[in-house]
Amino acid sequence: MKATADKAAEVIDPCLTHSADDTAFDQAFDYLNTKFCQPAIWFDSFFVDERTQEDARAGTLVRWTNDFSYYGIEGFKYRTNLNARFNLPGVNEKLKVIIDSQGEDDPFAFLKGPNDDGERDIGLRYDWYAKDRVSFNIKANFKPKLEARWRYTYPISQSTITRLTQKIYQEKKVTGESTEFDIEHSFDEDFLLRWSAVAQYENRDNGWEFGSSLNLYHYISSKQALNYIASIYGVDTPYHYVENARIAVTYRQNFLREWLFFEITPEYNWSKELDKDRLDQAIITLRLEVMFQNI
Repeated sequence: MKATADKAAEVIDPCLTHSADDTAFDQAFDYLNTKFCQPAIWFDSFFVDERTQEDARAGTLVRWTNDFSYYGIEGFKYRTNLNARFNLPGVNEKLKVIIDSQGEDDPFAFLKGPNDDGERDIGLRYDWYAKDRVSFNIKANFKPKLEARWRYTYPISQSTITRLTQKIYQEKKVTGESTEFDIEHSFDEDFLLRWSAVAQYENRDNGWEFGSSLNLYHYISSKQALNYIASIYGVDTPYHYVENARIAVTYRQNFLREWLFFEITPEYNWSKELDKDRLDQAIITLRLEVMFQNI
């Protein structure tokens, strides 16, 4: 009976990795990947990092956020978003429905402040392959848009891991691609550092876009954590300039119920639009969130 229970726990633990081959190299990969995953997956689940949860191990997620922001120059703003990811009953578990209003398709969404509105989107994603270091999925929505995404993850050591994500997509008459690279280092169970870089190109007039961010996650307790953020985003067409840069600190806490959260994010933001002066301002955002997830 105990052996059966242990086996069941092993199957549902997303941090356990079992390579198809049983070589010493693959065993070393399994060990490093499993050890690193334990702190990393907690931070990703707690802060709901959409980029790292896009692989097939991510299960059901329903997330309703309400942001109350005060901008030093522009004043008070409010926005609400609904994100969901779930399987259809009686359908292959690899097929998921995606409801998104925060710009999951935008590879730079994680770099931008609360004033950036994503387009509401409903689509289907098929997690074609997810094994060892590699995952591959296909996504389609009603814009219409078709996207293929490939990801390769490799642990350098027990404390450091790298991840390369390549996307190719077709949206109406626009063909584009984006390349994302992440490197993460776990200092201990309380601190995780992640550096991310993104480049995107589309066959229209906006040319190349680039972005980078540095996040330091700080574990306080099972219900509290901090995220220190610095990010920059720029374009090369029609002019080479930095469109947005920000430094911020997010305090996130679970309260009253397992599915209730609040965040407080003070930040300083430098933004610029084409043919307009740069806008520098302090922003503070209170987020109230209802979240159900099965990761």
